[in-house]
Amino acid sequence: MNVAVETPKILLIEDDSVFRMLIKRLLGSDYQIDEASSIESGRSLLSTERFQCVLLDYRLPDGTGFQVLPDAIARELPVVMMTAMGHEQLAIDAIKQGCQDYLIKDDLTRATLCRSLTNAMRHVQSDRQSMRHRQTLQRVIQVAATKCRQTTSAIRQACLDGATDLEAKAPFLDQLDHLMDGLTAYSRLASTSWHAEPVRLSEVLAEVLHEMKNRTADLEIEVSDQTTTTFKSDREAVQSICRGLFDFLIEDGTPEATFAVYSEIEQGQILLKFVPKTKSIEELQAQLSSRAALTADDTVCTGIEIIRLLVEQLQGTIWAETQDGQVQIRVDLPNGNQLDGLPTF
Repeated sequence: MNVAVETPKILLIEDDSVFRMLIKRLLGSDYQIDEASSIESGRSLLSTERFQCVLLDYRLPDGTGFQVLPDAIARELPVVMMTAMGHEQLAIDAIKQGCQDYLIKDDLTRATLCRSLTNAMRHVQSDRQSMRHRQTLQRVIQVAATKCRQTTSAIRQACLDGATDLEAKAPFLDQLDHLMDGLTAYSRLASTSWHAEPVRLSEVLAEVLHEMKNRTADLEIEVSDQTTTTFKSDREAVQSICRGLFDFLIEDGTPEATFAVYSEIEQGQILLKFVPKTKSIEELQAQLSSRAALTADDTVCTGIEIIRLLVEQLQGTIWAETQDGQVQIRVDLPNGNQLDGLPTF
């Protein structure tokens, strides 16, 4: 059976029509090329079309290629910059500002051009995910440290004042504890070599619910585990993901904050479904969005960001959707030995 391979779609931003023809001849039919002759026309195409890579001239009639870079980077597109003359500082600046490669027009051959585009498209996703992880981790650590200082200060003052309502602070302290556990798990996965181990999801869910029994005793929680066998993953990370999602779903602590948890094997993947009874899909999508988590200075959003980091480090995905009329958070984790020896960031 022949498998169709998608032809990469390249945006070529170059004001010289003769050089555009040369590029198209060098690349041949291996690439689909859309052309723009200015910053303005390049931005217009970026906003309306989908591309796999941008081939960008440095000097353009209405500015420099650096002015287009933010538009391409915002769409997580790899960028290869070209210039008529070699200039070491310009090459350094191009790489610093987000280009994957820098080419001199006079030295271009089909081999060098194809190699540059292929490498740029191959590495940009992992490079930018690595950068986002580092930036997010720095943000998470800052928020966690701030919360730790605020909490210890509040407890210290409460003790000095002879307060008797310290028990009311227990849920927040639990969340903070889980946040630090998740941060520790992610730090270990991201900085050291590790190997997948057998994990029985029913045991993990039972342990997490037992740990949180003081907060979940009055809540209606339905757990349905259809995974009767073990799967291979990192147990500590899976446990932190489950803790964080429980924290997220019972954050208001009211009896109405009920939800169901389902787990099953789907196409070789372990699928966790958390079905809250009182949240809308719009609310969930907003709370699960990385942008919201990164800009909100609170423990719940920070916890969600740690969950996302852990899920991605395990090569999984997390998203919110509506299925059969039910709003749900889905966590999809790989099941098997393919997790052994994952690259770290």
